[in-house]
Amino acid sequence: MSDLGDLESAVVGLVAAIQSAGSPVFRSVDGFSDPDRKRSTAHIRRLAAPAGLVVYSGRLRADAADSVVGLEKLTVLISAENLRGGDDPRAGDGVWHGGFELLGLVSSALDGVLVQTDRRLIAIDEQVAFADATHVVYEQRYAVDRVAELAAPTFDGMALAGASSVVNVVVGEATAETRSFAFPGIDGVFRHHLGMRSRAIVWRGQLRASSDSALNTIESTIETAVADPGAFAMVDSWSRSFADCVCDRFVRTKARRRHPVSGDALQPFELHFTQLNV
Repeated sequence: MSDLGDLESAVVGLVAAIQSAGSPVFRSVDGFSDPDRKRSTAHIRRLAAPAGLVVYSGRLRADAADSVVGLEKLTVLISAENLRGGDDPRAGDGVWHGGFELLGLVSSALDGVLVQTDRRLIAIDEQVAFADATHVVYEQRYAVDRVAELAAPTFDGMALAGASSVVNVVVGEATAETRSFAFPGIDGVFRHHLGMRSRAIVWRGQLRASSDSALNTIESTIETAVADPGAFAMVDSWSRSFADCVCDRFVRTKARRRHPVSGDALQPFELHFTQLNV
């Protein structure tokens, strides 16, 4: 199978594996080759609902967000049906899953996940593709980013975030301290260079572990590093080394949750460092 075919199959498998209360959420999940929204919507409405449809839809245009220009796009259609109508197709009725619940489950399963070892799905947007009294179809779009920084960043030789977490290292500005002065009648400005100043480095992403207890251990290790006043070397995923770093602040940016497919415990986070000697 082609590389794109393997990618489609991997995402179809992820959607099909989503469970709620120990049972599969979707009755049918399929791949589809037509990116036209009307034809894709017509196709998914012929499938047994709740249904999912994964469509390769090309690459992002040059006027898209800079961070994902040129990346492949996948569109995931999600359909919910309830013949009683009213709010039930969207909200569910306690027996059938409503569209809103399905959207959350699919987004949790796909956004930020690694597929084919080095591809990460990035949610772009979400919208309603079709709705009537008994049926609703939603559309989620994802960019597919090829991940190069698979190695976990380290601090004092330890992978603080764990081996399976998703961590992006953002390096702040290198700033020099200077003093400038001028003399009357003399063109130009004289400047004294007073040396380099500290800079901020942030780890940002999602802590992942196979269980709550394993994630608790990771968080405890991070909090111990924050409490340690010592300065240590940091090495990021690109093998760049930053000496004399201190760990300042650990922020849980959202609530902890559980991945609906793998069951992993997930914690969005930021970890703030200061490099004392640039």
